[in-house]
Amino acid sequence: MFLSRYATRITIARLVLGLALGLSALACSPAYAADEKPKAEPEIPADMKKPLVERDPYDLITVKAGDKIEQHRIKPLQFEGGRPPANPTGAFQVELLEFPGRKFQISWKSIQRYQTFPQLLMEDANAKLKAKEFDAVFAYLQRMKGEYPGYPGIEQILEQLLIQNALERYNAGALDEALGMLEEAHKRFPNRGNTLTSIQSVAQRLVQSEIDAKQWASARLLMKRFEDSYGAAFAAPVKRWRAELAGLAEAQLENARQQEQKNDLRQALKLTELALAIDPTLPEAPERLADLVRRYPQVRIATLAPGEATPPHATLTATGRRNKRLSYRDLCEIVGYGPEGGEYISPYGSVLRPIDRFELSIVLRDRLTSITGFDLARQLEDPASQQDPILANLTPLIENLAVQEIRELNMRMRIPHVRPEALLGFVPRKNDFGTFPIPPNGPYRPLKVKEGQAFVPTEETKAASKQSPSEILLMPFQSSDDALTALRNGEVHMIDHLDPSIAKRMSAETPEGLVVDYYRAPTMHLLIPNLNHPYLKNRDFRRGLLYGIDRQEILNSRLLGGLDVDGCRTLSGPIPSGVSPDDPVSYGYDISIEPRKYEPVMSVTLRRLAEIQMKKEAEEDMQEMPKLEKLVIGHPNSEVSRQTCLALVQYYKRLALPVELKVVSPEETDPEKAGVDLLYVEVQIAEPLVDIPRLFQTYVPEAQQTQYFQLALRQLGDARTWQEVRERFWSFHRLAHDDLLIIPLFQMRDYFVYRRSLGGVGYQPMSLFQQVERWNIAPVLDMVQN
Repeated sequence: MFLSRYATRITIARLVLGLALGLSALACSPAYAADEKPKAEPEIPADMKKPLVERDPYDLITVKAGDKIEQHRIKPLQFEGGRPPANPTGAFQVELLEFPGRKFQISWKSIQRYQTFPQLLMEDANAKLKAKEFDAVFAYLQRMKGEYPGYPGIEQILEQLLIQNALERYNAGALDEALGMLEEAHKRFPNRGNTLTSIQSVAQRLVQSEIDAKQWASARLLMKRFEDSYGAAFAAPVKRWRAELAGLAEAQLENARQQEQKNDLRQALKLTELALAIDPTLPEAPERLADLVRRYPQVRIATLAPGEATPPHATLTATGRRNKRLSYRDLCEIVGYGPEGGEYISPYGSVLRPIDRFELSIVLRDRLTSITGFDLARQLEDPASQQDPILANLTPLIENLAVQEIRELNMRMRIPHVRPEALLGFVPRKNDFGTFPIPPNGPYRPLKVKEGQAFVPTEETKAASKQSPSEILLMPFQSSDDALTALRNGEVHMIDHLDPSIAKRMSAETPEGLVVDYYRAPTMHLLIPNLNHPYLKNRDFRRGLLYGIDRQEILNSRLLGGLDVDGCRTLSGPIPSGVSPDDPVSYGYDISIEPRKYEPVMSVTLRRLAEIQMKKEAEEDMQEMPKLEKLVIGHPNSEVSRQTCLALVQYYKRLALPVELKVVSPEETDPEKAGVDLLYVEVQIAEPLVDIPRLFQTYVPEAQQTQYFQLALRQLGDARTWQEVRERFWSFHRLAHDDLLIIPLFQMRDYFVYRRSLGGVGYQPMSLFQQVERWNIAPVLDMVQN
């Protein structure tokens, strides 16, 4: 140890002497004991491992020590003009970074080269520029401009960087990037002769590529920008481009005239809109478009969840309820909420309910339907009608039916019902009561088109209303941002489901020409387990799955963008909680039952407990313990379900539980038939008293429900007062929370946005097409907004 300390002292002494004489200390051999091994190479300082541009400033001196040339980093010195003197004499003091705080005297004549830190940066920047490491050069220039503004050579390197990087991006096909760099070079260095020529070359390729890609608006914006920025230099190419667009537009308008002569108004409308999109200055095109919108009003809707074009009549999904309104009209339909549950109307007449709630009178109007009271009575009494799940829940409650004056049917119930209109959500029929699926009777029918799902009015609708849309086109989009761009560009009139965070910001901004609204009934997001799965039929395992995901984080961070949106919250059971505790739709939700929180340790514990139980059962049955290799989650093709399921995969991966995703139909009700273990569904519960029992009838086989659970479901319909309804729902809520036959995730308030040119949509509808017969497009306003 003594020898080591002695050797170190000798080394430092020799370094001091060497610098004074112009020799490097490292050129002198350190003193070693005869039996001492040479020391290992000194460790490279941490700062030297970084790129030069990220290091702390230092100057670099090159000195001659004997026969060797060596370099040393010293603390930067301040010189007049920022550079060392041209012919220095004498000596000066330096502080080596290897020995901070110590001063060394050194003679100028021993210095072969002195490089300041900005000089080092500039030399390295030039080397990076030659190597075409453009991002690195940009970093060097940023530091130079920030710490050494005005240093000679910065502008020259910047000029070469912009020109060379533009050429590289041009060759790579990134024309917009190349153009931006060339324009910056032209702005900063206007005297450079060939920059404008290069801009013209890139601009011509860029505009032509936009025209070839049919990005007409983008092409026109580029043309105007070049014309405004460069004037006469771009006069000839701009004139040529506009002539080309005018020719394309005129050709489309001529095709539109031909289609109009063939009475194909749909294609004529499409081609006329295309002509105006290519060239808005086309003569007579605006008038022709306004005329076609009057004759063939087409409503285009951007959808993030297409759903099934013709869903089952008994559907509970959000997309199913939306599209169902186009295909079916029920005897009674919910249109909103009052102090005591849902408010209902009948498109066939009126429904009268006496105070005692034992009797119900259905009065049918001649001008609305040809169905009579006798037809309704036969339908309710026909055994074949029991195949309809809605009628199967209604007919056992009927004690007596009586027809009065052909058009009126009086119905007496066995027990009073707090909201009997909710039981009348079936399609009235004159005959063929045993035909299933139920034949559509709605105002629109589906039409196969390439753009998405199209619906056109039935002959009855055309005869009854001349202002309703001639076509409704649902166009699928992958994200709210893409759909919003299409709305603002005039490509669509409406977005059926808007990201709540975007909707909240838009509501605050009150955008001109747009209306932001929300659906009155919230949507519940649930997981339906395959209860025939050896693991998922275990209640502890299902509980472990719920404890293993942070639903609050998924909802707040991934779906709501960190915003607090009313009506969006996690659930403790598959029952809507409404927007607030006093929301009429929340009468079945017990707020005293807290949603399970994210507890990964509890999740693992419950999973292990479930495995112990299963192992014991397997040993008793003398069977092998089933292995859990992975879980498959089936989800509809919607934006929210995709984001949520991707989050589920991440959370379960942390618990060493592999998960795969599979896209399935939103109307799928059986996980096993769909080939999945967990089925993600988005359901809209309009009237909990009626819809919650249907929810479990639809998604949970009765054989998987305990007797207590089935009894609790039946007792919901037997409640005679609203107080009984609430008490029984709260008891049921506790059972659903404990059994987890359906795994609740969260509830969301769904927003939509539409252009003011689309009238008759209504305020806070239950579903999108609630008032579709009243929809109308203002042709002039629609054309202006386009």
